[in-house]
Amino acid sequence: MMTAPRGAPGSARRLLLLVMTAAVAGGCQKKAAGDEESKPPVEVRCVTATRVTLEETLTLRGRMATPPGGDLPMASQIAGRITESRVHEGDHLTRGAVIATVDDLAPRAAATGAGAALARARAADTAAQSALVRARDLSGRGIASKKDVEDAVARAEAARAEVEAEGAAVRLASGTLGRVDVRSTFDGVVTRVWRGAGALVDGTAATPIIQLATTSSVELVADATERELAHVEIGQKAEITLATGGARLAGTVVARSRALDPATGLGTVRVRIDGPAKDDDKKDDDKKAGDKKPVDKKDDDDKKDDDKKGDDKKGDEKATPPPLGAFGRVVISIGHHEGALVLPPSALRGAVAEGTEIAVCKGEKVEIRPVTVGYRDAKQVEIAEGLKEGDKVAVDHVLGLDEETKIVEAKGAAKAEDDDDKGKGDKKKGDADKDKKDGDKDKDKDEKK
Repeated sequence: MMTAPRGAPGSARRLLLLVMTAAVAGGCQKKAAGDEESKPPVEVRCVTATRVTLEETLTLRGRMATPPGGDLPMASQIAGRITESRVHEGDHLTRGAVIATVDDLAPRAAATGAGAALARARAADTAAQSALVRARDLSGRGIASKKDVEDAVARAEAARAEVEAEGAAVRLASGTLGRVDVRSTFDGVVTRVWRGAGALVDGTAATPIIQLATTSSVELVADATERELAHVEIGQKAEITLATGGARLAGTVVARSRALDPATGLGTVRVRIDGPAKDDDKKDDDKKAGDKKPVDKKDDDDKKDDDKKGDDKKGDEKATPPPLGAFGRVVISIGHHEGALVLPPSALRGAVAEGTEIAVCKGEKVEIRPVTVGYRDAKQVEIAEGLKEGDKVAVDHVLGLDEETKIVEAKGAAKAEDDDDKGKGDKKKGDADKDKKDGDKDKDKDEKK
């Protein structure tokens, strides 16, 4: 180590310290550069940007409900006491089915009284008509005056009007008597029983007997934000999955809110259930299987029977709508993109709202490139600007990659997949050989016997 001579001026000592500091710094820089050059390349998996047909979708969550006006209370139109209740919660009713019967004492008495009043009116009308005939006859012979005829005409017309009034009263009383049986006005399911036998009703909607919900049509009602509502239009197709599982359901958007709830800032979207969703993948598999091998007549008949059973099962699924109040998820098709460049979501660096980047694989190094993101979902992201078809983009360790970082593209995934396919083929071949050997052994045993 160098030391300054004793008695040297202060400027010489400072110069000596500066030289020593520069030497140490230069050594550190050389060591850092050497470490950087000796760092092994990062193994990353790169995917190629391709153009696909992209279906833009919107996912909402809601619950099953009836259409507007499809969930109504059923009440008696006459006052009285319920003598019989014929339904229970969960019962399916057809239009015109009897729900309950109300005591008919008062309506029957009213109908009887109206009939008697009509009979009196008809008798009075008959007498008035006879008096009018006599008055005209006497007036023609000069015995009765003209005024007597006019009075007879007035009494006859009043009697005829009384008959009409009493006839209307009879019809009303008969109709009221017919309403002692409370009937459903549409096909539906009983969701609640409000009153049973012995309960009093006042003949208004204030005292309902049951709550009836329609079964002819069921909708999924979902909440949506202002931004989500901007993409929804009536007539768009949708696919619904219930929270309890089961088959997927096809649907159509039938209504959307034109105003937001001032308290929550949300609107609603109503999606009608059209029936089970079509399984396009199964149809494609059946078509490919049919192209590969000829179909035997017996197998064809069995397949037709299976298809018929499947159609019957689908018909049953369509006839039985999902339960009201069940939660579900609806995926609405809101757009269609032809030739969209897509990447996996794992390829993005940074938040989309703040401007995202991707790491493009350039041989043994990467290039950090800003891009503009279009539509995105959980599986893929559309790159609107900043990427060309055929570019390779890193999808592993993207946040740890910097400009000019040395990389090596991973090949293990594709190789492992090929080895897996090859292993499956070898296993099938080995199983076939084993079966053949077992068959030969059994044949030899039979020959020895």
